Amino acid sequence: MLKSHRYLILLLILFFIITFFLIKKFSEKNDYVQNVVAEEIDINQNKIEDKQELSVDFIYEDFFIIKDGQTFGNLIKGYNISDTEQYKISQLLNSKIDLTRINIGTEIRITYTRKVDLINIQKISIIDKKNNEVQAVKDNGVYKIESSSLLSFTKNILKEVAINDSLYKSAINAGIPPNIIMQFVNLYGFDVDFQREIRNGNKIKVYYEVFLDSKHNIKKADNIKFASLSLSNNTYELYKFTTTDDNKTEYFDAEGKSAVKALMKTPINGASLSSGYGMRKHPILGYNRMHQGVDFAAPKGTPIMAAGTGFIEKIGMNGGAGNFIKIKHINGYKTAYGHMSKFASGLKKGSKVVQGQTIGFVGSTGLSTGPHLHYEVIFNNKKINPMKMKLPSGRKLKGKVLQDFINFSNELNIEIGLN
Repeated sequence: MLKSHRYLILLLILFFIITFFLIKKFSEKNDYVQNVVAEEIDINQNKIEDKQELSVDFIYEDFFIIKDGQTFGNLIKGYNISDTEQYKISQLLNSKIDLTRINIGTEIRITYTRKVDLINIQKISIIDKKNNEVQAVKDNGVYKIESSSLLSFTKNILKEVAINDSLYKSAINAGIPPNIIMQFVNLYGFDVDFQREIRNGNKIKVYYEVFLDSKHNIKKADNIKFASLSLSNNTYELYKFTTTDDNKTEYFDAEGKSAVKALMKTPINGASLSSGYGMRKHPILGYNRMHQGVDFAAPKGTPIMAAGTGFIEKIGMNGGAGNFIKIKHINGYKTAYGHMSKFASGLKKGSKVVQGQTIGFVGSTGLSTGPHLHYEVIFNNKKINPMKMKLPSGRKLKGKVLQDFINFSNELNIEIGLN
């Protein structure tokens, strides 16, 4: 009897030992499964995050002054929006202004966002020579019409800004209107590479005219009269002056040299230089060959400008260059633009383009690994480095006209407080 009790006790002990190990083993396996599941969730989350694409809207404002033969309809067609939206905008503006009878000299500003090829017009502003303004403004997806008279009072404003982080952001923080900033950038676009030459601590001055309503609220800013850009070693000053011999208005430096050059260094805004001029290994072909231009990386759809006034010599597909335009300028110069996603509306061989006019949009057509502009400058049928070329100068004032300019600039310096 005693012996059977001992066996029973031993069996119970053995049962508890086996049960303990089984429970421990199952618990460890369950922890392992939970850990594996957790790791799989993290991996899947990372995969989901990797698939997410950055969505960015790019905001632009185009400025036009109506010339002989131009119409509002032709301008709006260049924005790749639906016929229905074009009709709504035109009908709304027509309720305040006859779009078929817009006078030469009328100002039109079109503000829009661009995400890849999708254009979303935010505002269209039309200002006639009497400074009456009509605006079609999008509010919660619906266009509304506004009209007002801008010209009650005018005054001049001087802004001095030390650049911190970026010229645009610093100028905006100082209260300079966006259209004045863009005018300023365009004035210096022939001499200064804003992507690489601007540093923190550089300074700008801009003296411009504003229009006020009867309550002295600023309704419009325009007409830069004086601008100054101080870089590390140089200061560039420009004066707006109407020449006394031919009544033409231009910007001149303190010595009477025109700010206008025959060609722009960088015919695109907001781009980075991704490949320079010279020998390189071709990213697709895989062997070394001469890169006879420069590449500017930019988002697809970024507007490309004509670097100078001239006539289109070639437009269309051009092998590895993809969608391609070549422009013939004065004095033996030509410029070429490759890999465009598409061309601006209405352009063809023989079309005249003016400096700064949008001729196409950044793409990746032809032999290209990503969206960028390939830009070439040809002088006397030889391709040269656009970043090192000596740009031909505009007009240099002489004689009585130069003396008239010196007198004018001295008076303006006193008005501004520079003397």
